[in-house]
Amino acid sequence: MKNGKYGLDAPTVVIGYISVGILSLILGITLSSKFYYASWMINLGIVFLLIGLYMVYSSKVGKYKMRSKIIQRLSIKGNEMTLDVGCGRGLLLNGVASQLNTGKAYGIDIWNANDQSGNSYDAVMWNAKIEGTESKIKVINSDMRKMPFQDGYFDIIVSSLAIHNLQNNEERKKALLEIARVAKKSCKLAILDIAHIEYYVSILSNQGFDIEHIDKHQFQIFPPVKVLYAIKK
Repeated sequence: MKNGKYGLDAPTVVIGYISVGILSLILGITLSSKFYYASWMINLGIVFLLIGLYMVYSSKVGKYKMRSKIIQRLSIKGNEMTLDVGCGRGLLLNGVASQLNTGKAYGIDIWNANDQSGNSYDAVMWNAKIEGTESKIKVINSDMRKMPFQDGYFDIIVSSLAIHNLQNNEERKKALLEIARVAKKSCKLAILDIAHIEYYVSILSNQGFDIEHIDKHQFQIFPPVKVLYAIKK
């Protein structure tokens, strides 16, 4: 399967790290010949530059590895109704859809270019065309806190780097309650995020989910992420 183009995550942050890194290196090298203590600027520049490059690796390589790992763990049969909550440019949505034959993959998002460069509905569909999943997906502009689906609709639900973007735990709870509402009995759930996983566990456990496993400290993505796997009882 040919990979689509899924942009640079947190582009302004990446640019900031790399810019500060380069500037610190230039200043440090320039001033170190006159001031011995200017060497700390060189060290700072190296650190910032490495973080920026790590984030680029995360966007261009690491997240594809994480996608493959999640899809393998879900053991998709091919006839499921699936949902990607906060689908972005469609990385996980299209990956899941590629495993379907008679099933359908839904994706919802309100798209924010600050979270991922080139983030839009059109980008999702363009990537679906590249990956050959266009006929298997349906993408809807929808807030995860109020989904346009009936109760117990989905066999598989995934979400990647999305729920943490909500402004507080009360708003995150609304999204998690919606996930629980639209999940069928025996629905498989995988949530990848950089924060709040333990909070997600506390809410989902009270909504009939068995927490199967949490993959901690997954360094393919920066910042390192956790992945929660659960099944609705």
